[in-house]
Amino acid sequence: MEANQQGVRVAIFFCRQLDPDQDTHRRLLEKELGPRIRFFPLPCSGRIDPLHFLKALETGSDKVYLIACPEGACRYGQGNVRARKRLSYARGLIEEIGFAPESFELIYAAGPLPVSIDTLSRQLLGLGPARSPAVRQAPGSPAIPEKKGETVAVKHE
Repeated sequence: MEANQQGVRVAIFFCRQLDPDQDTHRRLLEKELGPRIRFFPLPCSGRIDPLHFLKALETGSDKVYLIACPEGACRYGQGNVRARKRLSYARGLIEEIGFAPESFELIYAAGPLPVSIDTLSRQLLGLGPARSPAVRQAPGSPAIPEKKGETVAVKHE
């Protein structure tokens, strides 16, 4: 992740439903990248508020991601739809004050749940696989690290 090696700070909001072991998985990446990355688990991506995005920028993040469940797979029905609307609203707000709306990005996890938040984040940020023998490259897609037996991909919005 060339950009983050240069000091870019990233905030990642994500739905807890994606990864039941998210505490362990995100701590691995937080330990590796230190203060350049911050994770914010949400009960559902639909619980995000536009102020969460703005606060992340205010506290020094250069890029803010929201990782939501695959389309049609939200445990609460419409959470990822609400998340998309709230992100769009937040983009409009920062555009009005002169910031790049690309500072906020919505990512839909693809594939069956659960997926590792560590693996998704590594893929998103362009990092190599985790330092673990359980992590390998996905067949047919050398840019996507994945855990054995797990299909991981992301869809950018």
